Amino acid sequence: MKKEKMKQKENKPERSLYFRDAFFFWPRWRRFLYRVIFSAFLYLGLIFSFFLIILQIERWSNLAIILFLFFVYVFIKQNQAEFSYPENNLTKPNLNLAHFLFPKARDILLESRDVAINYKISLESALLLILLFQEDIEETLSFLDISSSQIEEMREYLRKEKLEQMEKITDQNYELFLENVCRQAFIESVNLKRDSINIDSLMLSLYFSEDPRVAAVFDLFHLEKSDLVTAFEMNRLSREKGIEVLKGLADKRQITFQPKRIKVNRSLTSRPTPTLDLYGIDFTELALELKIGIMIGHQQEYQSLVDILTREGKSNVLLVGPDGVGKETIVSYLALNLVHDKVPPAIRDYRLINLSLSSLLEDIEEPLEVFNRLTKITKELLFNRDIILYLPQFHNYKSLAQKGGYNALDAFQSLINTAWVPIIGATTPEDYRRYLEEDSIIRENFEIIKVKELTSEEAIAFLAFRSLELQRKTKVKVSFKAIKRAVALAQRFLTTVPLPSSAESLLTEAIEGARRNKKKIVTEQDIVDLVSLKTQIPLDISSDEEREKLLNLEELIHKRLINQEEAVQLVASALRQYRAGLSNVNKPIAVFLFVGPTGVGKTELAKALAEIYFGSEKTMIRFDMAEYQDKKSIYRFIGSPDGSSYGALTEAARNNPFSLILLDEFEKAHPDVLNIFLALFDEGRLTDNLGQIIDFTNTIIIATSNALSDFIKDEIEKGTETQKLAEILKKKLTDYFKPELLNRFNEVVVFRPLTQEHLKEIVELKLKELANSLMKNKKIELFFDEGVVEKLAQLGYNPIFGARPLDSVIRHYIKDSLAKSILQEKTGPNSKVNFVLENGEIKTKIAAA
Repeated sequence: MKKEKMKQKENKPERSLYFRDAFFFWPRWRRFLYRVIFSAFLYLGLIFSFFLIILQIERWSNLAIILFLFFVYVFIKQNQAEFSYPENNLTKPNLNLAHFLFPKARDILLESRDVAINYKISLESALLLILLFQEDIEETLSFLDISSSQIEEMREYLRKEKLEQMEKITDQNYELFLENVCRQAFIESVNLKRDSINIDSLMLSLYFSEDPRVAAVFDLFHLEKSDLVTAFEMNRLSREKGIEVLKGLADKRQITFQPKRIKVNRSLTSRPTPTLDLYGIDFTELALELKIGIMIGHQQEYQSLVDILTREGKSNVLLVGPDGVGKETIVSYLALNLVHDKVPPAIRDYRLINLSLSSLLEDIEEPLEVFNRLTKITKELLFNRDIILYLPQFHNYKSLAQKGGYNALDAFQSLINTAWVPIIGATTPEDYRRYLEEDSIIRENFEIIKVKELTSEEAIAFLAFRSLELQRKTKVKVSFKAIKRAVALAQRFLTTVPLPSSAESLLTEAIEGARRNKKKIVTEQDIVDLVSLKTQIPLDISSDEEREKLLNLEELIHKRLINQEEAVQLVASALRQYRAGLSNVNKPIAVFLFVGPTGVGKTELAKALAEIYFGSEKTMIRFDMAEYQDKKSIYRFIGSPDGSSYGALTEAARNNPFSLILLDEFEKAHPDVLNIFLALFDEGRLTDNLGQIIDFTNTIIIATSNALSDFIKDEIEKGTETQKLAEILKKKLTDYFKPELLNRFNEVVVFRPLTQEHLKEIVELKLKELANSLMKNKKIELFFDEGVVEKLAQLGYNPIFGARPLDSVIRHYIKDSLAKSILQEKTGPNSKVNFVLENGEIKTKIAAA
């Protein structure tokens, strides 16, 4: 509510707005008597003048017609505001807001005083209560998935919350209430592009109320102002038949005519352009038919575009933004404004022509034909001074030349150098970086406008209008909660495609799924399930099995990993908090630094977690940081500056947003390489070589380090507590890492050296894994005596290398003899092989099937 009040101050017009209407302060009997007399006068006048016309009395015939038209006008006007919002009214220095009240809004404001007194509630609460009984408001709220029962709950809440000490509502208090409400409603109605203050704008004005009961209703039922604005537009558009919402959602109030299709300007200076007309698409003609031209958001980019097109000198523009961000929408909106003269005089009467290279390449037999077509089009354009040329996929004109074809940019050189034929190009950041950034023609002649993706609020409005069109076509309704969830999840998980395209693709796919399953509505859960399926990111705890896995994660990990209880507990706790929705959504799930001697389980813990929860060890994204010891290796992570190669880290996270990232031997990377992890660890995002932000908020990041291994071993032998040792290590690790990098780790986890007893447990785990594998694949049973386990642990123990030698020991003493036995056909399906220790040596005893 505080934010809304700040906006109110910012939007307050620089004019005197006041409210004066004596009718509001008359007694009820007087207002009633006035209405009875007025209605009688109106209807009797209509009847009297109508009969005068029928009687055809020559002397009174003209007067009868004038009287009849007068009473018809009064009859129509009684259902309209006294004044509407044309420019000549809005520019007046002093405005009486009472003159702009729609009759229905006037009646509601009149009733609010009586309702406030009857129910002993505030005037603002009374106004909201009356509004909640209006059919239009009920229909609007239904678009926000608010049911009739929920609306009744709102009414009941307002009725029961009576003021303990009800102050008398004086005329002065009532006038102040009317002025405050109508002033804000006036601003809201102008923003909504309505002709008068109606019930929609009254409802929106209550978001600026200081009444805690009104604020509580909005908060309890999650009624956000931006959502309500969208719902009012949806309600209005749903009643208009035949309108294509996104393509026909222009400022319909101001479109009161249908201009004729013209090929020349009003000064008749245009010249024919037959070749351009053959291969191009006239956007201004399409805008006449309202097939394109609707824009939500992008106001800043559009204004920059118009400013550049109308300035003196070079007026060429290059729009740079990802596919689906809305570049063509901006150009389409310009076409609509050109048609309706809502542009500066410098480009008024201009045509806007879309010319794609693909259209020029159609039906050609020889490459020379492309050059000839471009030459003809250039000559036609040079003879005209009323055309704006739009070139989508602008980089294609350059890439064609790089592939050995004709240089299309050179063909347009004379056109680019002129000041009277503006060119609007459009490309993606990747293609701009690859083909155009270093081109001198582009640098000298084009202004770059970066097109940003829509905000979440704009995307919600876009998809809400789009859902009406989809509902008409598919007969499947999309709930407003589904729209909001689609935008939220697309913004978080489908970051490779900008809003609104990413969220729109979710909705269309969900609608198709609903049609297949013969459902009539797409719900919020449908969107959640779809995103989980597409990204392989579990968004809900979907089964009892997963719930049990999360609750017993430590136990499951310890089936693969011996010792290191603290590290296991920290990792499991971080994952549980994430799945329960308690983690910070603007950071990675967790960032750990595992320090300790080699072979103690740092990497093994990451593998175990990847297999148990993420599905497989293969889902772990592993980087050996020893390979990134030079400064230039940073580009291997984020991509080359020229855009010729992708970054290994950024692409891995883009393609697998829910994953575990292991940074092995972290301390061996170049300091400049380590610097890129500052923002990644802190904000959960990283900017790649193309300027695109890659999301890491659904990843667990584990960095390992063998630094200070001897120090760790000595301190543990002294009996230093693990927590205290971790704090000491943080200070000592500044010799390897910057303090600001160390502070970005959630935990620095100390891995303890393994003892002989730990090695024995690890041997048992590895032998059990081998036995299970043989039983599953070859139906061979393996048994190991206790002495064999102890012998293998003794042979595999190395204080320096930890458990690493164990694999070599098991391969030499167990697997080698097994392999020979299988190849010699001494061991086969259903065989039982027992490994025993005799005279200090490991022997095999085979019981054939």
